[in-house]
Amino acid sequence: MRACPGHLIRLALSLPPRIALAKAAGFARRLADRHIQGWLRRDRCSYPPSPGRLCRCLDTLDVSIPDSFGETRLLLEHRFDLLGSGPVRVTHGQRYNGFGPHRYGPHPPLLDDWRGAVAAGLNPGNRARARAILDLIPDSYDPIDWHVDFVSGFRWSPATWGGGIAYAHLPGVDVKLPWELARMQHLPRLALLADAGTVAALAAEFRAQALDFIGSNPPGWGVNWACAMDVAIRAVNLILAWEMFRARGAAFDETFETELAASLLAHGRHVMAHLEWSELHRGNHYLADICGLAVIAHALPDSPESVEWRHFAAAELNAEILRQFTPDGANFEASTAYHRLSAEMATVTAALLLGRGERLSGEAMARLAGAARFAADVAKPSGEMIQVGDNDSGRFVRLEAGDRPLDMAPVIAAAKGLFELDLPSPPHAEPVTRVVAALAGGRRFAAPPPARPALPAGPAEDGPCLRLRIKPPDPAALSGLEAIAYPDFGLFLWRNARTFVAVRCGPIGQNGQGGHAHNDQLSVEIEIDGVAWARDPGSFVYTADLAERDRYRSVMAHFAPRRGRDEPARLLAPFRLEDRAHAEPIRFGDDFVGRHMGFGSPVWRRVAIEDGAIVIEDRPGEGEHLIRSPDDLARLWGLILPFSPGYGRKG
Repeated sequence: MRACPGHLIRLALSLPPRIALAKAAGFARRLADRHIQGWLRRDRCSYPPSPGRLCRCLDTLDVSIPDSFGETRLLLEHRFDLLGSGPVRVTHGQRYNGFGPHRYGPHPPLLDDWRGAVAAGLNPGNRARARAILDLIPDSYDPIDWHVDFVSGFRWSPATWGGGIAYAHLPGVDVKLPWELARMQHLPRLALLADAGTVAALAAEFRAQALDFIGSNPPGWGVNWACAMDVAIRAVNLILAWEMFRARGAAFDETFETELAASLLAHGRHVMAHLEWSELHRGNHYLADICGLAVIAHALPDSPESVEWRHFAAAELNAEILRQFTPDGANFEASTAYHRLSAEMATVTAALLLGRGERLSGEAMARLAGAARFAADVAKPSGEMIQVGDNDSGRFVRLEAGDRPLDMAPVIAAAKGLFELDLPSPPHAEPVTRVVAALAGGRRFAAPPPARPALPAGPAEDGPCLRLRIKPPDPAALSGLEAIAYPDFGLFLWRNARTFVAVRCGPIGQNGQGGHAHNDQLSVEIEIDGVAWARDPGSFVYTADLAERDRYRSVMAHFAPRRGRDEPARLLAPFRLEDRAHAEPIRFGDDFVGRHMGFGSPVWRRVAIEDGAIVIEDRPGEGEHLIRSPDDLARLWGLILPFSPGYGRKG
């Protein structure tokens, strides 16, 4: 992702000159190569021939979700509510509200011959094949503009080679908007919303949208082929929607089926050719690549290519589960939201592989069960998960009813479709359990007992301190708290049915890269009787507003120890945090004691439940404050950022 010049300069200054020059030269070479690739391929057709009919793994599926919010109507009208956009009709020629003061477009609407106009906007080599695909769509269909950021209105050219797409280059522009729509996660939901009377009509809409995308986005070209992760997730959702409609009795014509199979072959080849692998810093992107490849390989008919993908994806998934999930089950990227995404990807894919006769190691299965337990433990009594690190609202599939941006229930529900787990899962997530169970062929595996690590038991620091005494209206809410530790992730918490208290103290993730970490070391989050006394403000956005991104990552946004307005680690780039704080838990059990070195000398924080209050002591420091309400704490600590429950949302 291209960062703004200020971030690039900051990152360059943090590196030795020789390494900074080498990175700059490598970036320039890659950029030139991508543009050359587009120029060399512009006259070639990138659509592959069809490999044959797709293979099914869901014969029947008796599950649906209620249409409580008129979602079916919105999807049929091509109105999408994604990443804080609100319900927006995404079509050609539309004028969008803009991101703050930044508004682009509107772009010209399509002519009466919209198929010809869409095809004419593509690279020359793909125009004929794209037009033939678009001709399969009924005249009553209103095409979607797949290339637009439907908040700011900026539109990428579909005739640009995907590897040469520019993003993070203009204020207010967010490439995640077209990527999110093109993940096609609304299509399995369309299948779940169908009943006996509507399945044929909704299957026809699925067919039309799939053909619209395939014809408007030739393989390798345009914004929706710029990131292999999104290509992989899109393929999974196309396959799952097709499976679910077929399982509910829908029938599709042979021409559509062959075009869909050809597109999925192109998706698989693209992912395989652009695996987002790094020896040291690979993370959820690479996990998505191999999960998508596994699902694609099992959907395609047998061939040397698809069989090779199956073996590769199964072996890599087993290895990456062990690499990306720590022994206690937590994800290694230091983000609870990315834990949700990665655990969902790994669990759903594991269910499919096990249902098709593949095997995963016992250790990998134990990690997946642990990932579900972590998801349950970081959900507060209100049902919302604690936000540690970035939250881009990313998901693999969206099968649950309703829109709950901080819901961990889908991960728990998915695990219960694969494991015999005694974890609560609310009714709205039941469709997830049933779909995952169907993918697994009805087999459920015994979950090993949780791995509870030994708790640190070192001494506390003495001396003067800043002391806060947080006293809830009913001290009984603090009775009977259970202490739970995830030291590999860096999270220590106490919880009961009414109260949740958590302390962040641990690694910044991604083997020290800190790509999704915030300056939140030793920060505390508190919820009592459904009221947030202190909470992480979230992430808001990424590249659409880099200044806001840094505000939400700053120590000033968190209930963490302060030293003036200094940052305990430099925000080197939009997805890079300096590994300077080296936070370390010293003691946990009856109380918590931890320290970090981000300000050059040790900063200590102690958290304890004492005499019906939550006591927080910061050293060095001085003074004492009695906190009787969340507003008292917000005023004292300057916690003024609007809460962001999900990407693109505030308030």
